[in-house]
Amino acid sequence: MNSKTNNNDENTTIQDKKVNETECIQENSDKSDKCAGSKKKKEKNDEAAKKLIAEMLEENEKIKKELAEQKDIYIRTLAEYDNYRKRTAAEKSKIYSDSVADTVEKMLPVLDNLERAVSCPAENDDAKAIRSGVELVLRSFKETLEKLDVSEIPALGETFDPNLHNAVMREDNPEKGEGEITEVFSKGYRIGNKVIRYSMVKVAN
Repeated sequence: MNSKTNNNDENTTIQDKKVNETECIQENSDKSDKCAGSKKKKEKNDEAAKKLIAEMLEENEKIKKELAEQKDIYIRTLAEYDNYRKRTAAEKSKIYSDSVADTVEKMLPVLDNLERAVSCPAENDDAKAIRSGVELVLRSFKETLEKLDVSEIPALGETFDPNLHNAVMREDNPEKGEGEITEVFSKGYRIGNKVIRYSMVKVAN
């Protein structure tokens, strides 16, 4: 009877071992499946992340390209506007100087007559009083021309310059330098660098 009992106990122990081995195998299999699943999930997530990064980089390059194009358009527009502003300012300045030159040119004969009047000798008090009045008018006239940036062209004693002077006579004078202006018949005027009227002069040698 005791022998039978011992055999039963051994059989039970063997079965328990088999059960334990089976459970262990099953547990290891479950762990392996779980690890494999986690690995696949991680690989899937990595691929998704790489794809997202690639899309973001592509979008970033697209934005950078669009930004560069907009910047180029802005720079070109700014340059065009600056050129337009400068061109308009230059045109306005030219129109103004041309208008002043045309107006002053028509008034220069009056200035010539005023200068001739003050150069005449005053023989009596009445003549002196008249000349004083003419001198005041002449002074006011010249001050107005200065305000308009109109200036007299230097001539007497200067070297002849065809860009400023008009030689109507020549003389041989060894005491004067070559091309020296010895006499001014009519004064010249200019506004800035624009000649309104050339000086009419006599040139030596």
